[in-house]
Amino acid sequence: MVKLCVFDLDGTLVNTLHDLTDSLNYALNECGFPTLSEERVAAIVGHSVDYMCEHATPEEHRDQYKKVLELYRARYREHSLDRSHPYDGMIDAVRRIKDAGVTVAIASNKPHADTVKVIEMLYPQNLFSLVLGRTEKFTIKPAPDALYFIMDYFGVTAEESVYVGDSDVDVQFAHNAGMRCVSVDWGFRTVDEILAAGATCITSDPTKVPDLVLHDPGKDASC
Repeated sequence: MVKLCVFDLDGTLVNTLHDLTDSLNYALNECGFPTLSEERVAAIVGHSVDYMCEHATPEEHRDQYKKVLELYRARYREHSLDRSHPYDGMIDAVRRIKDAGVTVAIASNKPHADTVKVIEMLYPQNLFSLVLGRTEKFTIKPAPDALYFIMDYFGVTAEESVYVGDSDVDVQFAHNAGMRCVSVDWGFRTVDEILAAGATCITSDPTKVPDLVLHDPGKDASC
């Protein structure tokens, strides 16, 4: 029986790509570096903002990526909600899972303050029992530390838990914690990338997420 469902944020619950790209390109432009397409930004989002800014900085100037990071953080702090919005159907999907008696939470590599701000502004209050962004306390995903903490906090096992995410990192995160993963294909990674990471359940329909969470479809990649 599923007792806990943990969600990724960027690319799963909320389409943040436009605002991430705008803030990153602002920082790159300020440093005199070439800007990036949304497709390129999508490919480097998900590990951490440090990783994103480092890989956005031209290789010959990687020693300056911390300046890009500083400018990005300051800009994003003020513009994280300019164009970001929940994916259609995901508020209802989360609510259906919660109404089934399952605890719902968030574990993201997005900085904790940004994670909390986006969810507080774009999702109903008190929908999630715990919102956890990146902090210094835990190694970033795919290391399973944050999921171990959440499971321990709610007193559940990995067998009673499910993770929902859109990326290869999310699949690895769930697997490293011994947790089943439901992958979605509307986010920042291609289906091929998700499958290569070991995904066994991928959906393109938000209305199917609750059933896939609550009823294990087995090892069927087309679930």
